[in-house]
Amino acid sequence: NIFYYLKAKDIPVQIVYGGLVYVGHVSTINRDGISIELQEFTEGQERRAHLTFEALNRYYHCSAFIARFFGKRIFFEVPKELKYLARRMYPRIHFDDMVMRFIILYSPILSTKEAEKNMESRYSSFLHEIMHDNPSLPTIFRMLSSELEKITKDFHVHMFYGKPDFERTLYEREIARHDKSFFIEDVSRMESYIEPFESKNVMNLSRYYSELSEELGQYDALLKLEGFKNADARQFLVSLLMTPIHLFEKPIGYFRLETNQFDKHFITQAQAEELHLVAELFSYAITKIRIRDSHYVLKSRTTIIHNISLSGLLMEINDEVLYQYLQKHKRIKMMIPLGFEELEIYGEIIRFFPRDGTYYMGVLFFKSGPDDMKKLEAFIYRRLKALAV
Repeated sequence: NIFYYLKAKDIPVQIVYGGLVYVGHVSTINRDGISIELQEFTEGQERRAHLTFEALNRYYHCSAFIARFFGKRIFFEVPKELKYLARRMYPRIHFDDMVMRFIILYSPILSTKEAEKNMESRYSSFLHEIMHDNPSLPTIFRMLSSELEKITKDFHVHMFYGKPDFERTLYEREIARHDKSFFIEDVSRMESYIEPFESKNVMNLSRYYSELSEELGQYDALLKLEGFKNADARQFLVSLLMTPIHLFEKPIGYFRLETNQFDKHFITQAQAEELHLVAELFSYAITKIRIRDSHYVLKSRTTIIHNISLSGLLMEINDEVLYQYLQKHKRIKMMIPLGFEELEIYGEIIRFFPRDGTYYMGVLFFKSGPDDMKKLEAFIYRRLKALAV
């Protein structure tokens, strides 16, 4: 009966198979089993999958044996057992015309709490600015410039977003490929080009040299790298640092810092590591500004709300890049209009599922403005009472 209900209401079913999550809909039901049709599917060797879905105010879960595959349709035997995981605490209401605005909240970008605390103490002004709902790009860039100038006043911004791979320099291709800061401490020494760093954030040509040595042999590989080294030397360089700029965690350009024989000082690895961290903060800031301009300010496009309760909501977006980014930066601030006023509610995205080129996310509320939950409760009560009439 529950699967007939899923088919009648066209309720999506999540299928966990081979370590991946697929979303489909019940297509046919008969005495032999159930077929579920998917948009995308990759057949593997396993013959059992886990199904989860929400129906009748409950989350259900079951394990089902796969009878056969047919294209993007899977035929399951009727599960012997069906368990529900939880009953909803609050009723929810569905909408066709409800919208909202949202902005991301700061999420830790470093791997440990200790590193985050150290960053907060060193760059408190920087963090204070990017945590605003409306951070100022000129202010953030001035803060960044002051950090760059501590290393050298000779720096430039280069963008390679949309630039074909064959038009990029070798150094740009390495930055885009490995997503690290490219650093040559001493242009006069070949070791600065080929000796690997014990670092997650800084690199040189060591990996490129290893790949080239396997292809051409060590001598020819060194000869080719000597050409890059000599080209840098002809520019009178002493040290070179290229730190990536990201938008939605994808490299789109870099800051190029260099010292020359007139400066007579070297950029150190410690400085390269520090600047990589500052550039990550800057990249987070420009991504937040991009989301603000597209989904938060009043003139931006609105985000559709499909349903809402006192505990959370289901939202829809059409931007795949933003959808992927929000799977890591899950905490958001939402502005939800109710009549002539707007509710300020904070939430964390806990569910993600795509369907027909549209991306859906389930948000769990954890904080709100004063009396906003009371206003939402009264609104839901009025809508439910109107539907009951």
